[in-house]
Amino acid sequence: MNTASTVSGTDQAAGLRDIFGSELCRVICIASTLDPDSTIHLGHGAAHNIRQLGHRVLLVDEVPLADRKTMSGFLYPVRYDLGQVFSNSIDLLRTIKQIDDNFWYATSAKLRPEITSRYAKYPKLDERLVKHEIDIDYVVFPTVDPQANIVAYYGSNIKRILIASTEEACLKKAMVMIRQMAELQPDEPLSVLIVGGHDEAAGTAAFEKLQDAAQRALEQNIESLGWVQAFTAQRVEIDLDDMSFNPVTHGTPHEFVLPHQFFKAISAKITA
Repeated sequence: MNTASTVSGTDQAAGLRDIFGSELCRVICIASTLDPDSTIHLGHGAAHNIRQLGHRVLLVDEVPLADRKTMSGFLYPVRYDLGQVFSNSIDLLRTIKQIDDNFWYATSAKLRPEITSRYAKYPKLDERLVKHEIDIDYVVFPTVDPQANIVAYYGSNIKRILIASTEEACLKKAMVMIRQMAELQPDEPLSVLIVGGHDEAAGTAAFEKLQDAAQRALEQNIESLGWVQAFTAQRVEIDLDDMSFNPVTHGTPHEFVLPHQFFKAISAKITA
């Protein structure tokens, strides 16, 4: 199989090979302290920007429909889920949908239950992609719960990025995520991007606070990817009976509106 050697810099991005000598894709785990809907849009925007740089990208959407507040369904219509692949009930080719040139989409909302019930089996997703000759450079996996045993099912060459806002509650949630992500790469600093806040100084202060807490409590180093300004908008829920929009009844009452600059910044860091 001729893997993505046509894309400049792909050898550095992959860096691992399976037993057949084929390059394994790089898994980008984007852990987010934002709400599930914002996290999905975050991963979707990042995946498209990586695609625009000439790379072949698979976006994996794991958020269950019940957790979505502003979307009535998955981003794209799919019939089968990667959880069914790992339980060996559906072939991988039937779960991955090509949306555009260099862009594929799959859901994995059923994977966590399959892992909990111990029906999910290896090999990992990156190895399965090579076996089926599906030529992917990056798997983008946005999540609000980056448990190490879950992320491990997606691949061996994993880059972890933490997105956190400046709010105190989000910084506390970020500490939990740092502990989760550090289990698979304890000797590497975790990359953190701060969004929101009044200005860059507020973003810098939030990162430094998180950095100090991670070092003192977990002895884990984190590195800054910078700060991106973001605006907030009132969240709404879709009433499925009449498809009307209403104020949220539970959870955070607002969501972040991320500028295009954010997706350009994160995709540049991922493919550097």
